[in-house]
Amino acid sequence: MTRTARPRWIAGLSDSRRLVAALALTLLASSLTTNAFAATPVGAAEAAPSATGGTVPRPDHVVVVMLENKDRSAVVGSPQAEYLNELATRGANMSESFGVAHPSQPNYIALFSGSQQGVTSNDCRDLGSAPNLGSQLEQAGLSFTGYAESLPKVGYTGCVSGEYKRKHNPWVSFSNLSPQVNQPFSAFPSDYTKLPTVSFVTPNMCHDMHDCSIATGDHWVKDQLDDYARWAVDHNSLLVVTFDENSGGASAPIASVLVGANVKPGVYSERMDHYTLLRTLEDAYGLAPLGNAADAAPLQTIWNTSSTPPPAAVPAGITNGDFEAKLDAWTLSGSTFSSVHHHQHGLRSGRVGSTSATKGDSILSQTFTVAEGQTRLSAWWKGHCSDRVDRAWATVVLTDETSGTVSTPLAPTCQYTNEWQQVGGDVTAGHTYTVQLVNRDDGHHRTANRTYFDNVELS
Repeated sequence: MTRTARPRWIAGLSDSRRLVAALALTLLASSLTTNAFAATPVGAAEAAPSATGGTVPRPDHVVVVMLENKDRSAVVGSPQAEYLNELATRGANMSESFGVAHPSQPNYIALFSGSQQGVTSNDCRDLGSAPNLGSQLEQAGLSFTGYAESLPKVGYTGCVSGEYKRKHNPWVSFSNLSPQVNQPFSAFPSDYTKLPTVSFVTPNMCHDMHDCSIATGDHWVKDQLDDYARWAVDHNSLLVVTFDENSGGASAPIASVLVGANVKPGVYSERMDHYTLLRTLEDAYGLAPLGNAADAAPLQTIWNTSSTPPPAAVPAGITNGDFEAKLDAWTLSGSTFSSVHHHQHGLRSGRVGSTSATKGDSILSQTFTVAEGQTRLSAWWKGHCSDRVDRAWATVVLTDETSGTVSTPLAPTCQYTNEWQQVGGDVTAGHTYTVQLVNRDDGHHRTANRTYFDNVELS
């Protein structure tokens, strides 16, 4: 597998800390703090427009491509995903996109039918005539086809054939769809006007990045679908590239990009998951939302239509960086707390981690824009880490959402001290950033680890 280039700060570390640092970047660099398995936020159902009167444009054609098992931080900004990053600049780059389950198959089933249908594994499952996006489209006089690379023949229902695996092709599991909707990718038309209303494209186990490198999958998407992506912009059509799930953690987002007609290019923090995408497609074609999609709001901020409200403005500067308003304005994940016992200045600080063992990452994050004349972000921190740096650490991750680059003002560090220390990183005026204040704990009951942060500010 092709190895990604290491940031400069890794080169200066010892061998053991290089390993930890690389792992931390993979797990944390662009992870946002909404739980990957959380339901759509409360109130989303009330905010969602009706299926027939919503603000989602109606494309002539939609192609949805699902890739495999990567955190957003492993893709966005990675030199191994050169094409996907270029594609993201041409469309809506969703910074808070999530899977809904582990392992793979429940995510595919959820996106296609609004429910995991009781599926909790990758074993072949026949789901009968449960309603699904394909059957909805057909009942509405529209069309659906699933194109699977390495599928041995039209209508094949076997579980495995070479690099083809049925677990990634949900349409095969529903008896209310004709075998003819189950096509090999070789049948994907070169005349895009002949595409069905909605197509799902599933690369094989190598080209979806499951068994091969990110670079291999990235090249495949470019070679096979870039022509369609460019065509879609001028032909009222849409390409969606997303991932089924992250690499296995509880909080890391996945990369999702939408490119085509009526899409405003940019980085969007509007939260989405597979039910959001299903609801968006259903609203586009006036279909009643299925299952959990009924409780999800469709994507609303990315469309370039007169009836669509503009994207919510990202706040300029850090809000409540001194934590005097407790944890207001910060997005929370894991164990977080407003501390009055430890503070660098003022009366409070933000604590990530706990006084008792908490396995995994606890994170405070905030997305902001940098005002003219500001060039640096700084933060004060104090660690209460009683472990080894290969098991537990504190880190600060700064993601430039505009350029896709990632830096770590505080490299993964484990130390127990009562002294406050300041760290910082360079920022660019006019760019949008997400800063993450992270504590990793290995969950061992004898070494509970936590980190205090204070006075996060721009200058």
